Amino acid sequence: MSDDKDRIILDQRYLAAFNDIDDDTLSSLAMALEDELRDALAKVVGLPADAFDSPEELGGRVRDGIHRRRMGHDTGVLLSEPCTQYCIEKLGDSSEDPSLEELQSLLPEIIEKFGLDAVRLMTIQYSRALKGFRQLIAADERFLIARPPVGPGVLEKDEAEQAAKRAARKERKERERAAKAKQVANR
Repeated sequence: MSDDKDRIILDQRYLAAFNDIDDDTLSSLAMALEDELRDALAKVVGLPADAFDSPEELGGRVRDGIHRRRMGHDTGVLLSEPCTQYCIEKLGDSSEDPSLEELQSLLPEIIEKFGLDAVRLMTIQYSRALKGFRQLIAADERFLIARPPVGPGVLEKDEAEQAAKRAARKERKERERAAKAKQVANR
């Protein structure tokens, strides 16, 4: 499968997962990140500098940034990074392509430590590339990826806002034409 198709499938899976994660959990996942990952998350979803100062608002801001910037994939990878790193350490050499059995034996520990939502996000990340994760999604209903509902994540356009933008663009082009005509006349 092409990289573009893989990316589309992963984006859909992340969108479905984020639809199931509440704002409090998003906030908890974001607050658990180290400073470097917090900075990366802030850039990806467009958080203001003081976003981490208000954990009660953080989840909503992250969700808004995911949808506004269409950054579900990158956000999912960042929010699951602590879980991913822990799993890599625990799996050791087999982390490159863990078996279903290895993943299943690690699940209770990582779900307790990071929460089911972080583990789901990590599972989505590797679901297209690694056989053990594909099998996990197929074998464990906690990791089934529902199809995202039609519409969420799709940018909804405010018609009045769009009309204002068209009018401003038309006015700007008219000014540019007038300025160009004036330059030609002055030569």
